[in-house]
Amino acid sequence: MALSDIRAVSLPPCLLGAEPHRDDSFFPWRKMVNIEDLPKEMLLEIFLRLPSWFLLRSCRLVCSRWRDMVDTLSTGWKEKCEQAGYPLGVLVGALPDWKTFYFLCRIKKNLIRNPCGEAGLNSWQIEPDQVEAWDVGKLSRDNSPFEDGTWCFGAFSGPRPKSQLIVLKDHGYWDELMDEVKPDIVVKDWCDVLDEDPYNYTLHMKLLSADSEVLCECRAEELVISEPGESEWREGSYTFHNYPTGVRYIYFEHGVVGVDSGSLTNSSITVGPRFP
Repeated sequence: MALSDIRAVSLPPCLLGAEPHRDDSFFPWRKMVNIEDLPKEMLLEIFLRLPSWFLLRSCRLVCSRWRDMVDTLSTGWKEKCEQAGYPLGVLVGALPDWKTFYFLCRIKKNLIRNPCGEAGLNSWQIEPDQVEAWDVGKLSRDNSPFEDGTWCFGAFSGPRPKSQLIVLKDHGYWDELMDEVKPDIVVKDWCDVLDEDPYNYTLHMKLLSADSEVLCECRAEELVISEPGESEWREGSYTFHNYPTGVRYIYFEHGVVGVDSGSLTNSSITVGPRFP
């Protein structure tokens, strides 16, 4: 059979090397060829979910349209912060933009895992021979400033401290944010042996670089201790301001020393904008 005879046979266009006909009215997404075809409203929604540094350093440089859209977003971030109820009136210091402020407020949380002991001793690093010296239990309103049933850690016979290592990237704090904005890092801890002798309580917190170099640190004696209340419980706190560039990890350890027993609860580390 000659080639001309084959072509005379009715074959599908795709077998003859021709592009088959498509009715794109049934598949409108086939008409989209690149991201520029997205509606402006959809692009803005995508931009809202991107980090501030990426918008400013990358998206804004793509084209004049994207530059104008990013600039429009920047002017609207303060209003977005107000709508979210973030306390703009008490903001201290200058942040690169309102988007960064909004982002820091939105993801702010306690970075300490299992801070009160609801999950037993899980998430805490404790030396194997010290595990029996730690326990967990519930507090009552009668002997603590907390609600009935609040969990706490009990330390017996002066055990060695328990600790956690926090990876900042795991919680959404990228390198550029920590190096350029340097948001405040605040540690707080509650202990029932801080009332009379703060040296019965031990705390050591270190800001570490990518290679575990200690860039900044604080100890129990540097904490600001809350005023005494009706119970023996006191809160100690410390804020890292304007720390060196390169912080990637936070190491936290605390414990009770010099007494037969003591209790700890509500440990917290937060990263966020500076407030008074």
